[in-house]
Amino acid sequence: FVRGLVLENYTNPEPKPVLDEMASLYEDVMTNMDKDTQVPDDVLNSFKIKNTLNEDIWINGVLNPKVRNKLLRIATDFFKSLELPENVKLKDVIFTGSLANFNWSKFSDIDLHLILDYNEIGGDKAFVEEFFWAHKDIWNNEHDIMVYGYPVEIYVQDAKAEITATAIYSVANDKWILEPKREKFNLDKGLLKTKAENILKKLKEIKKEYDDKDYQKVVDKVTLIKDKVKKMRTAGLEKGGEFSLENILFKVLRRTPFMDLLDSYKGKAYDALMSVAEAIN
Repeated sequence: FVRGLVLENYTNPEPKPVLDEMASLYEDVMTNMDKDTQVPDDVLNSFKIKNTLNEDIWINGVLNPKVRNKLLRIATDFFKSLELPENVKLKDVIFTGSLANFNWSKFSDIDLHLILDYNEIGGDKAFVEEFFWAHKDIWNNEHDIMVYGYPVEIYVQDAKAEITATAIYSVANDKWILEPKREKFNLDKGLLKTKAENILKKLKEIKKEYDDKDYQKVVDKVTLIKDKVKKMRTAGLEKGGEFSLENILFKVLRRTPFMDLLDSYKGKAYDALMSVAEAIN
């Protein structure tokens, strides 16, 4: 396996949305505060099956060597940054998601999973998962790594965990674990748009509560919404796989500023809440 490599060509990440920029970002999701929420047409139209795999990423059904080398460097650098005990080995690096399949689009990213055996780490499994999730978030937020215009998203996964995907490529071994198949699927765009807009409308409630200085309610509501969205996607993947309505709905939400806006409101509300509490004390 590749060791001792240094990741090259970092670029400064785009700053996360903050409430000072809320008005302009909000218009990307809503045509008008007094009207119904709108989902951009290019997002709805992005869920199409292509005739071929992405030709920048794949050459004759095999990962482009330039892409593979870059992904191995990224994986190696991230693994080193975890500073795990020497007995913990990197089992594999896998590439999955829409860019490993025929449903890629301009909104796709490269889902790069580092496979580890959690038993080698020991301790509480939930704590280990939280540790990796936190480091993944920090890494993805600090680095804006693009490969042929597609962002790289790092994940850490237990070797014993089941991967719910229709295509899996081992970057470390340079071969398919599960080859993609070009399958047709029927997408009810009307239903998808309605469900997405019903969730996006929650931003109005959160904005009002923030304006009313009901900060605890903002924190609780954002936490609840994100938890529901996560559970919805998990249930969809287990029930219908990558092309389930729930998983596609999750992707629609990610392709708008919705998630970042939620985090912005929660962060600002929490800061305000703690500042008020400190003043009272």
